[in-house]
Amino acid sequence: MLVDKEKCIGCKTCNPYCTVGAISIVEWEGKKKSEVNQIECVECGACLRAEICPKDAIYQPDLEWPRSIRAKFANPHAGHLPGLPSKKPSPEIKLNDITGRVHENLSSVTVEVGRHGVSATFRDVQKVCMSLGRVGVEFEPTNSLTALMADTTTGKIKEEVLDERGLHIMIQFNIDNDRLKEALLALKEVSTEIDTVFSLGVTNLVRKDGNIPVLSVAQEVGFVPLPNPKTNVGLGRPLN
Repeated sequence: MLVDKEKCIGCKTCNPYCTVGAISIVEWEGKKKSEVNQIECVECGACLRAEICPKDAIYQPDLEWPRSIRAKFANPHAGHLPGLPSKKPSPEIKLNDITGRVHENLSSVTVEVGRHGVSATFRDVQKVCMSLGRVGVEFEPTNSLTALMADTTTGKIKEEVLDERGLHIMIQFNIDNDRLKEALLALKEVSTEIDTVFSLGVTNLVRKDGNIPVLSVAQEVGFVPLPNPKTNVGLGRPLN
C-alpha cells in the first residue's frame, strides 16, 4: 500500500488501521504526512478497505512478483496461491471421517507462523520448514507454501521470495505418530531462532478408550495443549 503525500493531510486517522503497524507520520516538504513502511507492509489492504482516509490518499499500486506474494498471505480478497500444479487438491483434514486421510498411525500438523501485529518473513518460515525437513516430514502438496518451496524434501524456499513477508503463513505436513515427538522437538528448538510467533495444531484420531495420543506427546515435549479442539464425531459416510 502507498499514501499519496500530495493528498495526505497528516491526520493520522489511518495509522491504527494497519494490521502490522507499518503506517507512521514522517516529515515531507516541511509538513507531517502518513507513510507506509514498505518493508513491514504485508499488502493486506485493510487500511484501504476501511475507507477512513478523508482525502482518499491511500491507494493500492500494481503488485509485481515477488511482492504480490504478500497479498496472497495477508489479503482475504487476493485469493490463495494454488498448491503444486501436479497435485490434485486434497480435502480439508476436518473431513477426515469421510476421507480417512489421518489414521491411527499418522498425525496431520499445521504450524501457523505469524499473527496480526507481528507478521512473518519467509526467511523465518524457511527456518521452520528446514528444521522439519531434517526430521523428514511430508509437506502437504496442496498447501500454498509448499508451492513456494525450491525443495520439498529439505523445506528450502525459493530464493526470490525470502525477503517477502505475510500476515500469517501456514505450514502443513503429515508424520507417523512414532516420529511426532521428533518433529515437535524440532519446532520447539527453532522457535528460539525466529523473530515471530507460531501456533501449533495437530490432528489425531481419538482411540476407542477416549485416549488422544498426541496430548501426552505434546506435554512431554513441553507444549501446553489448549482445551478448545475441534472434534469430529464421525458422522460422515467413509470413502476410504
